[in-house]
Amino acid sequence: MEKMVSFEFAKKLIREKVETLEPELVDVHRGLGRVLAEDAYALVTQPMARVSFRDGYALNSEESGPGKKLKVAGRILAGNPLAENLSPGSAFWVATEAVVPEGADAVVEEERVQRLEDMIELSQAVESGLNLRPEGEEFNQGDLLVRKGVVLDERKIALLLASGHFELSVIRKPRLWVIGVGDELRHPGSVIRAGQGYPSAAWLAAMMAETLGCELSRVLLVADEAEAIVDAIPERESADLVITIGGTGFGRKDIIQEALKSVSARIIFQGVKMRPSHSFIFSLREKQVIFSLPGRISAAEIGFELLARPGILKMQAKPGDDELMIQTRVNSEIGPAGDQCHILRAKMIAKGDDLWVEPLRRRSWHKELVESEGLIVVEEGRGAVKAGDWVGFIAHKNLLPSLVKLKSRG
Repeated sequence: MEKMVSFEFAKKLIREKVETLEPELVDVHRGLGRVLAEDAYALVTQPMARVSFRDGYALNSEESGPGKKLKVAGRILAGNPLAENLSPGSAFWVATEAVVPEGADAVVEEERVQRLEDMIELSQAVESGLNLRPEGEEFNQGDLLVRKGVVLDERKIALLLASGHFELSVIRKPRLWVIGVGDELRHPGSVIRAGQGYPSAAWLAAMMAETLGCELSRVLLVADEAEAIVDAIPERESADLVITIGGTGFGRKDIIQEALKSVSARIIFQGVKMRPSHSFIFSLREKQVIFSLPGRISAAEIGFELLARPGILKMQAKPGDDELMIQTRVNSEIGPAGDQCHILRAKMIAKGDDLWVEPLRRRSWHKELVESEGLIVVEEGRGAVKAGDWVGFIAHKNLLPSLVKLKSRG
């Protein structure tokens, strides 16, 4: 077991030790946001024949020209192709996506002809291929459409649906249990008295994990005792991921460490050289991942965002997003980091054409979370940061569009 590891080493250990879950088959529309586990090929050709691009008249372009008249031989609707071919001197009215019969090589729009009972009169010549979609224009059976390892979005799902897929092999969602530790915690809806509170940090972690793709099974509240935590930790079959909130502090009995040992979990590291969330613990129970976060919501949120998040993404084979840290200037002074990485919540501000950040130092942790637009990361060993100095900044993912809209706020 490693103790008080560096922030960068903690991230490295999590990336190395957490294993990606196995694939499962799901209905194609359930693949949204999941990682494709194997290459997906087209199962059908689309279109499967020549079809019309729009409503109009299918004809032989060699018979077209100003004043030319053609007999309307019938109607062809989408999904109901006719077996007969186009006869000379005639045309078929066709609907959009209807199969164009043999003998026709163009579809002229309705507004470009004059209808005369069972005839049409053309106003001009029609070029061959007009308003036709050839067979296989979208894709042909056997074409590689989406490579494995890709996160499936709505558009890729639509493509796979169109190509004949009714189910997909995707990486399984992590089954999640969250355990809030503390004698003072009460379930939402309960009446509380002085010294008690609701488990906002536990539910925050649960919701953040769900946003990343986890399947939440339970949020439990247990007493501040190792035995209670042991009883609450589920077996591997019930949970791939367990997040405990609270009980990690160093200035007291190590109840989380005691509980982890009791369930035969291997503690990879205990403690990280970062503030807040320096008491973060990472454990493995065979393949079950256990992240133990501090109970204070201010520390729990940062521990989740910077340490648990990359591990949860790795479980689903989703790409990490460490590269989203940018360098920008800070608007006010920050004290020296010392031997620990210093994390501060911040708001983005515009100064002329430049992006700056302003550290938040709210006395209300919950309000600070809501106001924050990202995290300033001051690396360990760095001295005092002066106003105007450059710092690393991780914008919250849902606020990234703000990076290009700051001028309107300047």
